[in-house]
Amino acid sequence: MAEYCMKFNYMPAKELVILEMVEYTLGEIAQTSALIQETGRPIILNWAEGIVFHHSPLPFNTKELLKERKNGRIYWTSVIFALMPNYVPTLKIGPRDIPVVSTPNPLLKRAAKWIKENRENINDFS
Repeated sequence: MAEYCMKFNYMPAKELVILEMVEYTLGEIAQTSALIQETGRPIILNWAEGIVFHHSPLPFNTKELLKERKNGRIYWTSVIFALMPNYVPTLKIGPRDIPVVSTPNPLLKRAAKWIKENRENINDFS
Protein backbone atom coordinates (compact mmCIF):
# COMPACT_ATOMS: atom_id res chain seq x y z
CA MET A 1 0.00 0.00 0.00
CA ALA A 2 1.44 3.34 -1.05
CA GLU A 3 1.73 6.03 1.62
CA TYR A 4 -0.24 9.17 0.91
CA CYS A 5 1.79 12.35 1.34
CA MET A 6 0.02 15.31 2.73
CA LYS A 7 1.46 18.72 3.47
CA PHE A 8 0.56 20.41 6.76
CA ASN A 9 0.93 24.09 7.53
CA TYR A 10 0.41 25.93 10.77
CA MET A 11 -0.54 29.59 10.35
CA PRO A 12 -0.87 31.28 13.73
CA ALA A 13 -2.20 34.80 13.79
CA LYS A 14 0.38 37.56 13.55
CA GLU A 15 -1.94 40.31 14.72
CA LEU A 16 -5.09 40.52 16.82
CA VAL A 17 -7.31 43.56 16.34
CA ILE A 18 -9.77 44.19 19.17
CA LEU A 19 -12.53 46.58 18.13
CA GLU A 20 -14.08 47.17 21.55
CA MET A 21 -13.12 46.35 25.15
CA VAL A 22 -15.00 46.99 28.35
CA GLU A 23 -13.75 46.35 31.86
CA TYR A 24 -16.28 45.08 34.38
CA THR A 25 -16.10 44.19 38.03
CA LEU A 26 -16.15 40.46 38.72
CA GLY A 27 -19.78 40.73 39.86
CA GLU A 28 -20.77 42.67 36.73
CA ILE A 29 -19.19 40.17 34.35
CA ALA A 30 -20.96 37.32 36.19
CA GLN A 31 -24.30 39.15 35.93
CA THR A 32 -23.76 39.97 32.26
CA SER A 33 -22.85 36.34 31.54
CA ALA A 34 -26.00 35.17 33.34
CA LEU A 35 -28.10 37.53 31.20
CA ILE A 36 -26.48 36.12 28.06
CA GLN A 37 -27.28 32.60 29.25
CA GLU A 38 -30.91 33.60 29.90
CA THR A 39 -31.27 34.59 26.24
CA GLY A 40 -30.39 31.01 25.34
CA ARG A 41 -26.83 31.70 24.25
CA PRO A 42 -24.20 29.57 25.94
CA ILE A 43 -21.25 31.42 27.44
CA ILE A 44 -17.96 30.20 28.82
CA LEU A 45 -15.53 32.66 30.30
CA ASN A 46 -11.79 32.27 29.79
CA TRP A 47 -9.25 32.88 32.53
CA ALA A 48 -5.55 33.64 32.11
CA GLU A 49 -2.99 36.05 33.51
CA GLY A 50 -5.25 37.11 36.37
CA ILE A 51 -8.24 38.17 34.28
CA VAL A 52 -11.49 36.53 33.27
CA PHE A 53 -12.82 37.46 29.84
CA HIS A 54 -15.15 36.68 26.98
CA HIS A 55 -14.40 37.61 23.39
CA SER A 56 -16.55 37.70 20.28
CA PRO A 57 -14.56 36.87 17.15
CA LEU A 58 -15.51 38.41 13.83
CA PRO A 59 -16.37 35.48 11.54
CA PHE A 60 -14.50 35.02 8.27
CA ASN A 61 -17.70 35.32 6.24
CA THR A 62 -16.46 37.74 3.59
CA LYS A 63 -13.63 37.57 1.08
CA GLU A 64 -12.00 40.58 2.73
CA LEU A 65 -11.98 39.01 6.20
CA LEU A 66 -10.74 35.70 4.84
CA LYS A 67 -7.92 37.57 3.10
CA GLU A 68 -7.11 39.34 6.38
CA ARG A 69 -6.87 35.96 8.14
CA LYS A 70 -4.64 34.55 5.42
CA ASN A 71 -2.40 37.56 6.01
CA GLY A 72 -2.25 36.72 9.71
CA ARG A 73 -4.76 39.22 11.11
CA ILE A 74 -7.81 38.27 13.16
CA TYR A 75 -10.51 40.52 14.59
CA TRP A 76 -12.49 40.38 17.79
CA THR A 77 -15.58 42.59 17.73
CA SER A 78 -15.66 42.88 21.50
CA VAL A 79 -14.05 41.78 24.72
CA ILE A 80 -15.51 42.01 28.19
CA PHE A 81 -13.15 41.35 31.07
CA ALA A 82 -12.64 41.67 34.80
CA LEU A 83 -9.73 41.26 37.14
CA MET A 84 -9.74 37.84 38.79
CA PRO A 85 -6.35 37.17 40.38
CA ASN A 86 -7.13 33.56 41.34
CA TYR A 87 -8.76 31.00 39.09
CA VAL A 88 -12.11 29.49 40.05
CA PRO A 89 -13.95 27.04 37.77
CA THR A 90 -17.34 28.76 38.06
CA LEU A 91 -18.85 32.09 38.93
CA LYS A 92 -22.18 31.76 40.73
CA ILE A 93 -24.90 34.31 40.12
CA GLY A 94 -28.23 33.35 41.68
CA PRO A 95 -29.14 29.87 40.47
CA ARG A 96 -26.72 30.06 37.53
CA ASP A 97 -23.20 28.74 37.34
CA ILE A 98 -21.06 30.51 34.75
CA PRO A 99 -18.24 28.17 33.65
CA VAL A 100 -14.71 29.56 33.67
CA VAL A 101 -11.94 27.77 31.77
CA SER A 102 -8.29 28.25 32.57
CA THR A 103 -7.37 28.46 28.92
CA PRO A 104 -4.46 26.46 27.51
CA ASN A 105 -4.69 28.46 24.26
CA PRO A 106 -1.47 30.46 23.70
CA LEU A 107 -3.25 33.21 21.74
CA LEU A 108 -5.83 33.70 24.48
CA LYS A 109 -3.09 33.76 27.14
CA ARG A 110 -1.15 36.41 25.23
CA ALA A 111 -4.34 38.42 24.65
CA ALA A 112 -5.16 38.25 28.37
CA LYS A 113 -1.68 39.46 29.26
CA TRP A 114 -1.94 42.36 26.80
CA ILE A 115 -5.41 43.32 28.05
CA LYS A 116 -4.25 43.26 31.67
CA GLU A 117 -1.13 45.31 30.92
CA ASN A 118 -3.03 47.87 28.81
CA ARG A 119 -6.34 48.07 30.65
CA GLU A 120 -5.55 51.48 32.13
CA ASN A 121 -5.31 52.95 28.60
CA ILE A 122 -8.35 51.25 27.09
CA ASN A 123 -10.83 54.02 27.82
CA ASP A 124 -8.37 56.86 27.29
CA PHE A 125 -9.55 58.46 24.05
CA SER A 126 -7.47 61.62 24.44
